[in-house]
Amino acid sequence: MPVSKPLRKALQHTADECIDCGKCMTYCRFLAESGSPLSIALTALSADENVDALSHRTYDCSACGLCSAVCPVNAEPDNIFTELRYHAQANGIFKLDQYAPLLNYERLGQRFPFKGESLPEGCTTVFFPGCTLPAMFPDATRIAFKILKRNNPKTGLVLNCCSKPSKMLGLKSKYEESLSALVHTLERKGIKKILTACPNCHVTFKQFNTRLEIVSIYEELKKSSFLPVTPSVKEVTVHDPCVTRSEDSIHKAVRELLKAMGVRVLEMKHNKSNTLCCGEGGGTNMHNNAYARNWSRKRINEAQRTGVPMATYCAGCVNFLGSDYPTAHILDLLLVKRKSIPKPVAFPFNYLNRLIFRFTAL
Repeated sequence: MPVSKPLRKALQHTADECIDCGKCMTYCRFLAESGSPLSIALTALSADENVDALSHRTYDCSACGLCSAVCPVNAEPDNIFTELRYHAQANGIFKLDQYAPLLNYERLGQRFPFKGESLPEGCTTVFFPGCTLPAMFPDATRIAFKILKRNNPKTGLVLNCCSKPSKMLGLKSKYEESLSALVHTLERKGIKKILTACPNCHVTFKQFNTRLEIVSIYEELKKSSFLPVTPSVKEVTVHDPCVTRSEDSIHKAVRELLKAMGVRVLEMKHNKSNTLCCGEGGGTNMHNNAYARNWSRKRINEAQRTGVPMATYCAGCVNFLGSDYPTAHILDLLLVKRKSIPKPVAFPFNYLNRLIFRFTAL
């Protein structure tokens, strides 16, 4: 199949820059079993048919970006895996049947009755909580919106999906079309700023290069004069979602919010820019669950060494880790009074929560 210019450029960059030091391979089972970024790039550049085979193999990759984060020479191997997935879908090389639940989740988030918006007259700022946060933590989402409204009564609410699943799985055209329509609709309605609660939404909007200002709710809450609840725990270790590894301001805001409510943070070995994937990244759990669980075991093992529960700001990470290790969502910890950390919400109650939130908040 023909190789696109962006893919060939990414492969050539990695081939030129990678020094084959093996550092990324020590962290990642996918690379340890598939070969170094240099060997992958050279194999792909040697023949187009190799690209087809490699593009199929990249669905074992968690798309977490750790390989590029630990790279000492900026070889950016994560870019070639992204482009290889785009190649796989553009040329019909890899079927996405097993990802139907994830793509249906995205599709439902973009349609009534899950989709909706409330834009007061003069509204230029909207809260975009994403799909999973209202599904798992509707009370925290509702209280967070009330705080934002108190700070700025003209703050609106938009319930929709950012199309991250399509982007992650290589459906580039579908993702760009859906997100472009959403962004242009908001811009036409006079929106200037989006306050995000979901890290995937945050980074997806930012990478789209929209003219909208994208601000994390954690940075916004840090500036707010709200009173947090008495926490159910006194110490936590923070799991930074892999998608936010370059978001220093969010790392800082989250930790400052926890400190302000009297919760001590004990850091894991891998945190912030070098954080580990929870296992859900890249949708790998739907294709190669052994690889996905390898990541979650690594994350939980590090958390266990601290001896305290995890806290994270990704509802998806809570969902993936929370059944095996006490994992709190930071918004829930800050805003909802509880006696203990709750277990993840199971189907179909997650969908019910989204509907209740939609019809009570809008």
